[in-house]
Amino acid sequence: SITDNHTDLSCFAKIVVLKEQNNKVIGMHIASPNAGEVIQGYALALKKGITYDDLTNFVGIHPTVGEEFTTLFVSKSSGASIAK
Repeated sequence: SITDNHTDLSCFAKIVVLKEQNNKVIGMHIASPNAGEVIQGYALALKKGITYDDLTNFVGIHPTVGEEFTTLFVSKSSGASIAK
């Protein structure tokens, strides 16, 4: 499982975007403590058509797990490590 490989991390977050539609966010995934509370806050933004740029230009509340969505920068195609 993903947690077996990254036991030192406390949160896994992923954003799924449509590059051909201005990086429109079409999905968000999170595995963390209080994940339901975190994702609930982003649900409305997702329904309203939030983009990746909207997320990265948003100031997340620090220190919270929810701020991880505002600081994600590793793409699947980059091959970069997910660890911070």
